[in-house]
Amino acid sequence: MAEDTTSVIASARPALDEGLLKALAATLGGDAAQVSRRLAALARYEKAAEPDRVRHLWRFTNPALLLPASVTGAPATDIVLTSAAPVAGASVTIDLWPGQAPAVQTAEDLPVGALVFTAADEPFAAGGAPAGDLFAALGDAAWNTGVGLQVAAGVKLAGPIHVRVHASAAAVLPRVRLDVGRGAEAMLVEHHTGGGPDVRVAGSTVINAADGARVRHAVVQVWEPGTCGHLAVRTRAGADADILTVCGVFGGDETKLELGTDLAGAGAHSEIVGVALVAGKQHADVHTSHRHLAGHTTSRIDYKAVAGQQARSTYTGLIRIEERATHCEAYQENRNLLLSSRARADAIPELEIHNQEVSCSHGATIAPVDPEQLFYLGSRGLDPHEAMGLVVRGFLENTLARLPDDARSMVESFTAPRLATIREGGA
Repeated sequence: MAEDTTSVIASARPALDEGLLKALAATLGGDAAQVSRRLAALARYEKAAEPDRVRHLWRFTNPALLLPASVTGAPATDIVLTSAAPVAGASVTIDLWPGQAPAVQTAEDLPVGALVFTAADEPFAAGGAPAGDLFAALGDAAWNTGVGLQVAAGVKLAGPIHVRVHASAAAVLPRVRLDVGRGAEAMLVEHHTGGGPDVRVAGSTVINAADGARVRHAVVQVWEPGTCGHLAVRTRAGADADILTVCGVFGGDETKLELGTDLAGAGAHSEIVGVALVAGKQHADVHTSHRHLAGHTTSRIDYKAVAGQQARSTYTGLIRIEERATHCEAYQENRNLLLSSRARADAIPELEIHNQEVSCSHGATIAPVDPEQLFYLGSRGLDPHEAMGLVVRGFLENTLARLPDDARSMVESFTAPRLATIREGGA
């Protein structure tokens, strides 16, 4: 008899109650307003339906694997807070540890008033999570580390905002919110690190780019083996805002990453560029969405995945253009390279177009390494590992070339060692 998936998910939900949420708020220095927001989220969490695995969004990943077994409201006294050095060139470096207040290191040249710290869960203009979203409600109610940031209108931060999220507890529920003012420019780097056996992460990031703002956001996951997690990024772009979202998936066992941008103002532009390198029995499940809510908006998605050994890469991408959003342009591309006959990839691009005055297209491929390329490189004196590495780097090059220099160097700093690991593991 087939296993009842719904009951499995329901039994996997961590138990939450009013006392726990009040304890979490007290641990993180929350006020009465934060307690009220947590309790409102608790009501949503208790009513939230299990993710529908009939839909493409959850067809390939069992959400029960990503939920923490339990959440505690006690301070994480067993965590050793390493005195990590600030990131070179960053305007501010923020370390987030579960059960602890953010550790902030600010550059001396950051102008006074350019960047304001706020509560991580205060509501603001960015679009919220879909109604009934189980993971969003869990994070809203029981988040145990986080930071809120506001970049003042007209400010151009000289360096990135670098946030390191440490998966140093069994349940890690981080949240980051960034509000970038009118005409301002900022780069946010999220570096998800740490983890281990039975560690579960459920993270949420919300970004609001006001009219004319320019935002660069990179989310890079390099969890240790044994870690499973769900990360959701929701971005709203105002009129003439320019958004670039970069994702890199390299570590962990099971990863579900959702990246969504609402182009809410005329002239807004959004681009999502992603890379995944998985091996062993890893599974990277990435979903992107661009919703064109206003006319004369443009978007582009370029996501590439490399899977070796018995790993699996899954990609689902949605472009939705509303009826009133005329004269839009949108493009979506997903390419998958399989380094082993046992590796798998799934690619499901989707278009929902509700008017005819648009230009919209998509493409997806899944292919093994061309043996003729390996033979050619071998004939030029390269050993099999070197040849495979060169092929993979060539496969990724066009995508990485789309990134600004600082974002590219950061992604490549994780890509090179991960690629070496995949090569050493063999096919």
